[in-house]
Parts: sequence; structure tokens; C-alpha cells
Amino acid sequence: MKRIFLAIAFVALFFSAKAWTGLVDNASYIIARKYMNKQALAEFNRISALKNSVDYKWVADSAARAMLDAELHSTTTDEKDIVVRLERAVEVLRNRANHTPGEQYKALVAVQKLIVNLHTVSCIAIDGIEQSKADFSFTWTAGKEGSKKHEKRGPLTWHKLWSSNFCFWHQGWSSEYYAYDIDLRFGKQREALMQGAPRDWAHDMGVLAKPMYEWAQPGMVLKHEPRLNLEDLHLNNVAKAGYRLAYLMNTILK
Repeated sequence: MKRIFLAIAFVALFFSAKAWTGLVDNASYIIARKYMNKQALAEFNRISALKNSVDYKWVADSAARAMLDAELHSTTTDEKDIVVRLERAVEVLRNRANHTPGEQYKALVAVQKLIVNLHTVSCIAIDGIEQSKADFSFTWTAGKEGSKKHEKRGPLTWHKLWSSNFCFWHQGWSSEYYAYDIDLRFGKQREALMQGAPRDWAHDMGVLAKPMYEWAQPGMVLKHEPRLNLEDLHLNNVAKAGYRLAYLMNTILK
């Protein structure tokens, strides 16, 4: 019986490992749905259901950035910028009566994806900090120094660290449990975190990202203990994305 249980556990872990990169996005969406009001959630579900009649698939772009000036403000009008694209999608949903079902669905997908991107440190680019404008590789260590589990690993890219690598330690977790755990940790901050607009949130992320780029360098070795500290920031960002997505939906899906 023990062997059967271990075999089942191994298979479950194998399949979850293939899907763990989606934990971040899914957790933010689950948190957001929890805090949408009744009207917003109903409209959110209506537009989501249009997927069955719209031939569309989101194409991820790891090179996409939210560009901030040296004072960490988002002032650009570049159509490729994450904040600008998010604002455009929000306007489509706000004025959805004037848009086709296909346009509404594409805008809803874009808002969800872009709000997660905006709260990903590696998607924040700051004027005057060159390493923030393109991805780079480094190595990292697992386990405390001096322990039997201590070993050097890599290479790993900066974007993969922030977009998915932290989830590696949560293999086997469902998206629902991951979201529950994050919301449990940061839920008391929800009201404060939900305030503002996309450009305010970009500034908030810039304040967080700037000190990261002051020490993060291509070819660096990220040690185990600092990496754990970064994961706490990552989890907070997942919570922010969820709370702020809920705020947007409650504001525009009336």
C-alpha cells in the first residue's frame, strides 16, 4: 500500500511540475474573484464565457516592460508599454457597450495578464538602470551554506525567477491553496493595497524594483537566504495583483 501511495504521489508531482508556472497567474485571478462584488463578478463571468465563441489566444511576451522614468513614474504613451496596454484594455471594458464580444473578451484577458505582469519585478524597467531593460542570467544556490543540501544551481534568468521560479517550492499545490495561503498572509493589507490606478501601481513596483536592480547583476550568484527574502516580496506582489485586479473589475464592470 505504501508503494502504491508513493507512486500516486510521484505521478501527481510530475504533472503539477509541468503546470507550476501557471500558479502565479491563477493565484492572482482566484484572489481577485474572491473580492469582486456581485455585479462585477457576474459581468466578469459573462465576458469570460465569450471564450467559447471567440478565436483568440493570449501570446506572452517576456520582453514586455512597464517603463518608468528616473523618479520611478510611468509617463510614457508607448503602445508597447505594459501600463499603456493595460489602460487601453480597461477603457474597452469600461465602454464595452460600444465594443464587440470579441473585443470585450480580448480586453478582459489583457487586463488579467497585464496586471500580473505589472506586479512582476522583472517587467519593471527604470530609466538609467540598464540591467532592468533586458533579461539576464545568473546562478543560485539551494540550501543553507554548510548544510548537506547546499549546492550551486543554474543558470536561471531574472525574468524566470520572478515570473515562475519561486513556485518550484510549491509543486503539488493547487492554485486554490496557493491563493488561499497568500491571501491569508496579506489579506489585512488589502484595503490599502487596492487604492490607486495602474500608473500609481507602477510607481509602487518601481520603488520595490529599484533596490533589486542596484545589486542584481548578470552572472551573479544568488544565495539561499537572500532568495528566501525575495520570495516574500514575490508573494506580496501576487497578492497585490489579485487585490488590484478586483478593484479594477469592481470599478469598471458596473
